[in-house]
Amino acid sequence: MSFKKRFVVLLLNVQVVLGADWGGNCTPTEICAEAGTTVNLHCYFTYPATQNERETRVEKTVWFIKGQNNDPEDLMLDPDYFGRLRSDCHNDNCSLTIADLRQSAVVKFRFTTNYPRKEAYTIKTGVEVSVIAFEVKVPTNYYTVQRNYRKDLKCLSTCSHWPDSSYIWYKNGEGIPNANSQDYSVDLYSKDSYSCAKKGHERAASPPKCVYTSPCHKVVYEKRHICALKGSRVDIICKYDGTYSYSHKFWFRPDRSHMWKTPSIPEDITLEPQYKSHLSYVGGVLTIKNVKMNDSAQYCFKFQDNSFEWKSILPGSILTVTDVKVRVMKAKVESSYILAQLLCYTHCRPEQPFSFEWQLNGVKYVAAVGSKLEVYLYPGDYVTCTANDVESPPLYALRRPLVTLSNAAEILEGRPLILTCNTDVSASTKYRWYRKKRHSDDDEVLGEDPQLVYNSIKSSDSAEYWCTVENELGKKTSEAVLIDVQYAPRSSSLFVNPSHVIKEGRLVTLTCSSDANPAARYIWYKDNQILPQKSQKHYLRSIRPEDAGTFSCQSENKYGLVNSSSVFIDVQYAPKVCVISVGPSSEVRKGASVSMNCSSDANPEANYKWFKTNDDLNVASESSITFTNIQTSASGEYHCVASNGRGRCNATVLLQVETGPMMVAAYGSLVAVVVLVVLALAVFLVLRKKRPSNRETADSKAQSDGGPDCLEDLVYSKVSFTKSPDGAIYSNVTPAPRKRFVEEVDCVEYAMVKSDGRVSGLKPEEGADVRELYSTVQKHHN
Repeated sequence: MSFKKRFVVLLLNVQVVLGADWGGNCTPTEICAEAGTTVNLHCYFTYPATQNERETRVEKTVWFIKGQNNDPEDLMLDPDYFGRLRSDCHNDNCSLTIADLRQSAVVKFRFTTNYPRKEAYTIKTGVEVSVIAFEVKVPTNYYTVQRNYRKDLKCLSTCSHWPDSSYIWYKNGEGIPNANSQDYSVDLYSKDSYSCAKKGHERAASPPKCVYTSPCHKVVYEKRHICALKGSRVDIICKYDGTYSYSHKFWFRPDRSHMWKTPSIPEDITLEPQYKSHLSYVGGVLTIKNVKMNDSAQYCFKFQDNSFEWKSILPGSILTVTDVKVRVMKAKVESSYILAQLLCYTHCRPEQPFSFEWQLNGVKYVAAVGSKLEVYLYPGDYVTCTANDVESPPLYALRRPLVTLSNAAEILEGRPLILTCNTDVSASTKYRWYRKKRHSDDDEVLGEDPQLVYNSIKSSDSAEYWCTVENELGKKTSEAVLIDVQYAPRSSSLFVNPSHVIKEGRLVTLTCSSDANPAARYIWYKDNQILPQKSQKHYLRSIRPEDAGTFSCQSENKYGLVNSSSVFIDVQYAPKVCVISVGPSSEVRKGASVSMNCSSDANPEANYKWFKTNDDLNVASESSITFTNIQTSASGEYHCVASNGRGRCNATVLLQVETGPMMVAAYGSLVAVVVLVVLALAVFLVLRKKRPSNRETADSKAQSDGGPDCLEDLVYSKVSFTKSPDGAIYSNVTPAPRKRFVEEVDCVEYAMVKSDGRVSGLKPEEGADVRELYSTVQKHHN
């Protein structure tokens, strides 16, 4: 049967009575519990609410076993109970918790108030705490047992007040079915042993007892509970009796049943390798040398031969191994030192005599006597104690811890990182790690080990880190260390503001965003060409159509780079210039075909409408208008309007439709004019050759007259012929502006005729440009 601690909790409800006389009570006044369990004691007390118009309040409470009512010894400072007690008071109702109950005792309660002279009161009725023990009583009256040749056994206990519950009886260590009363009748000459217990308290079952005479089948352990100091030697002893000589006997640990071939069949503990070196037994004596902490367990004895086997389920001997520790009974913490009352403590009390020795910073402290010590400690000081040559771990007056990093130079994402909380090393020191992330108000608790280990640290782990160390003398906190996890750019995003329609003249902001540490550097691209800007934002102030294009950005730091996706910037603007083109010409003859096309530079593409002067109707809603078999009624001014929601522009063209005869008359007149001009030029040339030169006369005359009068009549004219698609000739004759100049004393008229080469009857001289005919005409003065 494996040994497990059980807890018995008895709650004694109390009621506070204020304004009454001094008094109190603890209920119930008796508590029965098994050894090793936990019990709770409750007491309430009363006192006058005021005395001499002053409020009465409780200043101190004491639980005690030793001492007098008026001079009690605080149980909290008793070495036998130290570390196993917890006291708590609320509203004049106090409770005491005793863990690992070991012995019976009467516990009393006392409280002290502030008035009149620290007056105190002890509750008269304390709490009697009893450790349960059972015993089988065998009747010895000869005449009583002879009458029916049977004996009536009775189960007795140390507790007189029991709740109603059934009993359990054992025969040769095994349970007897349906035996649940306090009495049990057996055969007078039985050679078996019997044990008993209350149901629910099987761990406290009585030792087996023979009914008729010894020897009988039984195993009786010398001690149910044994406390041993770590490193010492322990003998666990049992006495076993039988009616035969048993050939097979050994010790076993019920908690090792998982190591047995068959879990229900015990095996010799000394056969296991880890116990073979320091465990041995001879008969009913099990010896453990250099006992270790993990030797704490329940040990049981078994014997058998061919005719009998002891299969007891009764508890064996429970061994508790304790080490030595320095415990703090009281501590007064000042800014630079601590005044401490210390105790050299063991979890249980071994039976062998103790000798204590104290050391301060590794040097024997001669002023200390016994298990208690009062000493001044400064940060970094440590104390140890020795009990029977077993030394305790050091207890430090802690210094402020320091956080160190395994790689402080560069913390890169994905790499391991170890944070160490450096302080005075002690087994009693408790560690705790905290971190606080940026923009967070909460402290996050991470762990309770001296080191905080990241096998692959993440960027989300960036934060301030610190640790605390704590022991019975106080708590210290380190300075915070900033962990800034660096990493290559993970992404690069391009944002455009405004994000929808971009109009000409607006401010456009392009932002390159990247998740990187350290912060990324940026490179901008337009149509795959690097731009000079290097900042995170790229501004297009008063954007123009030529600024349109495909933009992207690149984010880079020393760990890597990443490119953003491309964004096309489309600049929208109003139609800038409306242009009307007419084909073949804006002057057409009746019945011909003509097309007019309106175009403009706009984004988005413009919509077009045509209007005619003095006509409110919309002529067309397309960019082009085509007239076939045009009539004179189509003549007039036409207006084109281009618009796209951003603005508009317009243009006007004059369309002239002429009838056929008019065109012929114009053609004839043009031919006549051309012939006359040519003849005049010929006559002028002939006369010039025949006239003698008289430059001086001309000069003098020019000087006297202020220049030749004929200059006022000098005329330039330009005649242009254009080629129509069908070969018809159109003319456009315009007088040239008058110009004055002096070439010797002559007056000259110039005329220039341009022809497309199709004017019949005109033949240019060889080598001359067919499109230009020049002639000069001498004009005579009257």
